[in-house]
Amino acid sequence: MRKEMTKQWLVALMAIGIAGGTATAGESADAASDTQVKTEAPADQGMPSAESSVKDGADCATAGCREVTVMRPQYVTETRMVPTTTYETETRTRMKQIRRCVARVETREQTYTVNVPHRKTKTETYKVQVCVPYTEEVSYDVRVPVTKEVEETYTAKVPVTEEVEQTYTVNVPYQETKTQTYTVNVPYIEEVEREVTVNVPTKKTREVTYQVCVPYTEMVTQTCNVQVPVREMKTQKYMVNVPYYEEVEQTYTVCVPYTEEVEQTYTVCVPYTEEIEREVTVRVPVKEEKTGTRKVTKCVPVTKTKTVTCDQGSYECQAVEVPCGNACGGSACGGCGDGCGTQVAYRRVWVPNVVTKEVPVTAYERQTTEEPYTYTETSYKTETKTQTVQVRKTRMEERTRTIPVTKYRNEERTRTVKVRKCRQEERTREVPVVKYVTETRTREVPVRKTRMETRTREVCYTEMVPETRTRTVKVRKCRAEERTREYTVNKCRTEERTRTVPVTKWVEETRTRTVPKTTYETETRTREVTKHRMETEERTREVTYVVCKPETRTRKYDVTVYDTVTEEVPEEYTVRVPVQSMKEVQVKVCRPVETTVQVPLCPTACGAVSASCGTCR
Repeated sequence: MRKEMTKQWLVALMAIGIAGGTATAGESADAASDTQVKTEAPADQGMPSAESSVKDGADCATAGCREVTVMRPQYVTETRMVPTTTYETETRTRMKQIRRCVARVETREQTYTVNVPHRKTKTETYKVQVCVPYTEEVSYDVRVPVTKEVEETYTAKVPVTEEVEQTYTVNVPYQETKTQTYTVNVPYIEEVEREVTVNVPTKKTREVTYQVCVPYTEMVTQTCNVQVPVREMKTQKYMVNVPYYEEVEQTYTVCVPYTEEVEQTYTVCVPYTEEIEREVTVRVPVKEEKTGTRKVTKCVPVTKTKTVTCDQGSYECQAVEVPCGNACGGSACGGCGDGCGTQVAYRRVWVPNVVTKEVPVTAYERQTTEEPYTYTETSYKTETKTQTVQVRKTRMEERTRTIPVTKYRNEERTRTVKVRKCRQEERTREVPVVKYVTETRTREVPVRKTRMETRTREVCYTEMVPETRTRTVKVRKCRAEERTREYTVNKCRTEERTRTVPVTKWVEETRTRTVPKTTYETETRTREVTKHRMETEERTREVTYVVCKPETRTRKYDVTVYDTVTEEVPEEYTVRVPVQSMKEVQVKVCRPVETTVQVPLCPTACGAVSASCGTCR
């Protein structure tokens, strides 16, 4: 591409030199033939070298130079107007049917039956149970206690302590040291070469055809019917129930409470306390301090060395060739050079560095030692004591109390009650009525349509090419080693020892004591008791009662009836209307730009460009 651009540039320079030369017509024809030969020269001649440029610059002082305008490609940002559709909100009105209920009052007649009360009086005879008190003499038996002192013989057990020699067996601990052989797996690292298959990414380009949906707008004329509301006022009559109150006298019965005092006899259980002496056997604790030996295990820290392998690598920047990021794909790129299509990028790559080092590790070993300690041993001895115990008893007593008793009697009273009633009145009111008139209107509506266009673009994609590479891998292995250690074993041996133990024995003894003995004698006594008996009495009273007689009556009442009426009401709604407008968009375009270049002329009399002159060459 660069060679073709150079070729076109030379042709333009030669044309300008021929047009502005001072030679004759014949010389111009020769120059034109020479120009034609230069144009058809092979394309591998390329641009003039640095030496020829220097030479031409030297000739420029003697033969003169000419300014030539050359078109060079350059990216320019342009502002273009693009059609854009926006939406505006419009408020419109439409007619909507509403169903509502209209109330009207109807007068209806009802026949009902009422029970009318009639008050009557009659004489009633009834019987009453009357409580009559009377006195009666009653004999009863009483148990009278009689206490006497009586001598009593009893047997008691007396404790006697003797010292007895006893033989017992004791396990005495001792320690032995033994040697143990054990196997340890010691780790080590070997380096092994392995073949690894790696997928290397390769960048490629392909052409893809796709379809784009391009929108455009057409204006369409639309005819619609509009309901225009017309408001009128209408006079309406309606019935109203006006409430009022009447005072009515009413008779009612009240249950009035009253209190009477009644005497009642009841039995109470009265507690009392007696003290009694008794013998109790008690175990008294005796504490002794003794000395013994116990084993104590402690963890002691021991420092050892351990081999550790770690990766101390770091990130480094490496150069990688990547495809050119321009949209031209290399055809219209002005600054990439001859190798347009790829460029060098730098990426961070992890470079491993495996290091093996010795690390101190602290481990804990268990050590067992014997330490003396003092402990307390508790033994018990038996003692007999005498204590006084309180015993709780009860006796029955008869008592009298007065209780208030509530009774009820009926009383007839009169009160005035307000009764709510209603009377009907006819009233008039002005009601607004809305009617609708149909009108035909015309409007232009923008309709948005689309058409499909086929376009082409280049897409970059990556292919993975497998490559086989070799790398060194560190493998962790273990070898078995035998080691020896000493450990302590705790054992016990049996020994027989002798000790003196106090032994308590019980010896029976016969003793004498004087004991108070209580006996009970029966005595017959007499007392007067008040009793009650129930007697029947016949009494008379006046009783008022009510008799209800049914009566048929007729009444008129108002009923509110609701009729369903359909009305058309205007309703406002919101519509999104599309509006076409033009919007400015920044577009990056590759345009040819005029550039002025100084070109040396031929020093001979031909007057052509020195690079295109056949004689100069």
